[in-house]
Amino acid sequence: MDFGVSGTALAPTAQPRATPPSRGVQKRSVTAPKEADEVAVGSGLMDRGLSDIELENMCRLQYARWNDLDDYVKGVGNEPDYWPSGLIKSTKKKGDDCKFYWKKANEWKHFWGKASVSR
Repeated sequence: MDFGVSGTALAPTAQPRATPPSRGVQKRSVTAPKEADEVAVGSGLMDRGLSDIELENMCRLQYARWNDLDDYVKGVGNEPDYWPSGLIKSTKKKGDDCKFYWKKANEWKHFWGKASVSR
């Protein structure tokens, strides 16, 4: 087969890279970032005046990726199961068939203790 290529093979030659003009060493001033003010856990809920049960149920719904009870009812078709105390007993996870089962007692109080009305 004739590919129509003729001549001698030359080894590739490496061209040196052009070096940028020297600008000297650049130094950056290092300043410590300003610390943000501390925000109390649950402070966004304080003005709502929610009870312990309402806060706990909200945490349980949000853990299962629901925004609130209305969102849960629209997505699932019915309200979640409740313990006699009023706490949510079980929730379906948003997006799949996984189900969360909750204790009879508060599980999230360490997150919202500062926001509770009935401390």
